[in-house]
Amino acid sequence: MKYFLIGITGQMGSGKSLFSSFFEKIGIPVYSSDKKGKMLMNKIDNIKKDIIKFFGKKSYEKNRINTNFLSEKVFQDPIALELLCSIVHPWVFLDFKNWILSQKKTLYSIRESALLFESGAYKNCDLIITLTSPMEMMIERVMKRDNLKENQIMNRLNIQIPNREKIKYSNIIIENIQDISFLEKKAKQIHLEIISKIYKNGKRR
Repeated sequence: MKYFLIGITGQMGSGKSLFSSFFEKIGIPVYSSDKKGKMLMNKIDNIKKDIIKFFGKKSYEKNRINTNFLSEKVFQDPIALELLCSIVHPWVFLDFKNWILSQKKTLYSIRESALLFESGAYKNCDLIITLTSPMEMMIERVMKRDNLKENQIMNRLNIQIPNREKIKYSNIIIENIQDISFLEKKAKQIHLEIISKIYKNGKRR
């Protein structure tokens, strides 16, 4: 039977990775598209060649992706971001396809991605969860986490689909303005609801 796939998304600093980690704690496999994308950019030679071709040799340092250089290129230019996505996303989709085939004993799986809507990956999800937070809270979290300046964070946030658009196509909206324990309790609650829905609809593997 068809697997049950949950999509988790949100802008940077919204808490989507932390929220996803609570599902991993209870044994639900999570595929992080953002982490896998970076891994593939360092691993796949064809990706490296195309990135260097379009963005220059500075895109890699010591055969590793130069995240700071590439980020400055793509997060100030929507066309550049679209080009990078067109290079990386087909490989991420292939990697995800192989990954999902290996999840044979799980009730459901999670795909976490900042660009769930932009990449089109949302179309394959049975349920979409979007995390939101006030802008100042997201900026503060990212500044502490990634040591970025406020204008750099704003450039990245502004180039993503705004939350009001994501919310239209989401099944569950979580406003992450409380402490960590709130997110963990929410994850456990949603986990039970998903299991109930899977058995009710017969969408078990």
